[in-house]
Order: sequence, then C-alpha cells, then structure tokens
Amino acid sequence: MGDSFLTLDDLPPGGKTVLLRVDINSSINPETGALLDDTRIRRHAATAELLAEAGAKVAILAHQSRPGLLDCVPLERHARRLAHLIDRPVEFIPDVHGELARDAVASLEPGEVVMLDNVRFDAEEVAVSSWNGENFTPQADTALVRNLAPLADMFVNDAFAAAHRCQPSLVGFIEVLPMATGLVMERELRKLGGAIADGPAPRIALLGGSKAADSVAIAHHFLSQGVDEVLTGGVVANLFLMAGGVDIGAPSTTYIREHIADWEQVVADALTLRKEFGDRLMVPVDVAVSDGGLRHGLPVSELPTKHPVHDIGLETLVAYLARLEKAGTIIANGPFGVFENPEFAASTREIFTAMANSDALTVVGGGETAMVFTQMGLADRVNHVSTGGGACIAFMSGRLMPVLEALRHSKRRFDEGGYNK
Repeated sequence: MGDSFLTLDDLPPGGKTVLLRVDINSSINPETGALLDDTRIRRHAATAELLAEAGAKVAILAHQSRPGLLDCVPLERHARRLAHLIDRPVEFIPDVHGELARDAVASLEPGEVVMLDNVRFDAEEVAVSSWNGENFTPQADTALVRNLAPLADMFVNDAFAAAHRCQPSLVGFIEVLPMATGLVMERELRKLGGAIADGPAPRIALLGGSKAADSVAIAHHFLSQGVDEVLTGGVVANLFLMAGGVDIGAPSTTYIREHIADWEQVVADALTLRKEFGDRLMVPVDVAVSDGGLRHGLPVSELPTKHPVHDIGLETLVAYLARLEKAGTIIANGPFGVFENPEFAASTREIFTAMANSDALTVVGGGETAMVFTQMGLADRVNHVSTGGGACIAFMSGRLMPVLEALRHSKRRFDEGGYNK
C-alpha cells in the first residue's frame, strides 16, 4: 500500500464528527446473547479511545453476523463491553440511520461515543454489496450514506476483517467524506504488506491447511512479490505433490476431489507454479500417514499409499526448520498437518514454535492459523497476528479488495482537494 491511504495523522480528528466503521463481529451464545469472545472489540478499542481522547465526536458503525442467523443480534452488549474497555460511556442507539440515530449523532459533544445498531439490520447494507470495479456510487446512493454523511466530517475505516467486502457502511461514504484508516487497519496494511514486499531477507512463507485453492493463489502472489521460498504442508502440500505427478493414494486424492472446488484447475495452476518457480516452492520429501490412527512415516518415493496423508514427515520437518533458522521474515498461513490429532500435530507444533522463537519478522495470517497460535500459547510471541480471515487471504493473494481501493480513491481525491468539508 505504501502511502496510498490516509491515516489519522493526515486527518486530525479533534473536534470533528467521525463515523468509525469497525469489525466487532463476535462469537455469541445464541440462547443468552452473551459475548463469548471480545478479541475484536479489544483490538478496535484503541482506535475508539484515540478518537475520543482527541476530542472527536464518535459514532460507531458495526455489524454482527448476517440476517437469518441466530447470532444476528443488536449491538447493545458490544457497546457495553467497549465502554468497559475504554473506560468511558458508549451509548447504544437502537437504530441504524433513522431519526433516532441521526439525532444521536447530531447531538454528540467532543469526546462522546455512541454505537449505532447492527448495520446488517438495514436491507440495503446486505443487498448493495457488489463492486462494479470502477466506483462506489451504488453504495453511496443508499439511505445509510444519505442520512449519516451530512452529519459527519470524516469517515474512519478500521474494519480490516471486512475489507474484502463492498457494502455501503464500508465504502459508501468515500464519495462525500474523506476516509482514513483506523489503527487496526493501518497496522494490518503495513505489517502484512511490509512483510510480503519489504520484510528482511530471506523471506519465507509457510502455507498449509485445507484451503488449497486459496493457498495456490497466495503462493503465486508471494513468489511474484519477492518472497524467497514457500514451504508447503497439509492439504496444500498434497495438492502440489499431485501437481508434480505424484500419486498420493486414494484417500488423500479423494479428499482433494471432494473438498476443493474446480480441483483439476487448481492442480493445473499448482503445476504452473512448480514449473515457474522451481526450487523456491518446497514440497515434502516424506509424509506421515494414519495407519489405523497411528502415525507412520513414508518417503514420497514410496507413494501411493492406502492410508490418508495427515502430516509432513520427519526429514521434511528437519529441512523446513533449517530454513526457518536463517529466515529474516516468516509469514504463516495454515497448519501443517491434522493438528487437532496429537499423533499428527508434530510438524505444526515444531514449525510454529520455531517461528515464535525466531528473531525474524514474524506475521501470522488470520482465521484458523491465528487460532492455532493462540491455542499453542504462541500468539504473543510473534510480531503480528492478523485480525482478518477471508480479508487476510484476499490480501495475501493479491486480489483487489474494495475497501483498499476505496482508501486509495479517498487519498487521491483528498490530495486533489476534492473534499470541501
């Protein structure tokens, strides 16, 4: 991203009415409505607190789940939790952009914070969600934007975890208000983007897990952007072995055919990568299979096997650990085996522990990978753990992301004097 987005240093918020979009979508007990996890609320609390302490008048926009699901609930508990975290009142407004919401925003005093209700209660938020690839006029031409934008001076987008989406509350305001990154968004863009493009060399990526199609796209983006080596494990490694002409056996082949959409195309893409990047894309030389639930090592040269492949083998693990010792930057996305089973957790545990102990710049992709690092007690020993699941994958794949395009658009327009407020 470089300097292609505005930050709160570019747009001092003091005394201004700020619409702050966050992603505090949280796990909720559907029976009681109680918050089961406040991780995302904690992360966004820093941005809300910074704005309030600067004397901004803060109106928070956020979503919870999606219509039709049991956890698509009002944000009253979220507001209460945020108030506790920032040690100041956060008034919950049971309205998204109607008269109640507009009155609440218009009457804000410097340093005050309100949280409007779940934006996904608004039909247009859900319906107007596709990007035309050019501008955000459809999202801007919604009641949410028409009703709230005239009351505000600026829009702060801190919702990195939703940055791959194109909904009115995420991108619609940029046609009328300058948009800056919040602290979470800025950190994600600088840490993730910096590690891929500018991290200390050698830059090594660890790609595992079961989302093989995403990982093939990520591997291509990483290697094209100057990541020195990609080390593969999990279903991703099995798929790259298939692409190299290895028969990995019926159970693992069947899994790929049944669980990966357009698997033949994904295998073809993986073969193209192997041809283009050669030794920079590392695949296992041995594997661990599940023989009646027990771990059994097998060289790749002895495949196929009637047993499912559940982990990389010991020789591969030793080779990967040797590379990590010399790394300047390590980026991890996905576990390396069936880590839920102690028999096959060895490589994931050893590799992630080596990453946590490394002096390298260490970045962990969102979703499942972040969960594994947390479960292993390693999350606080890496430089950056992404808040995004799908957004992190989209970013690491190099896909165009509507919110990032909106940030670039706002920066250009701001630099050209296109905002008069």
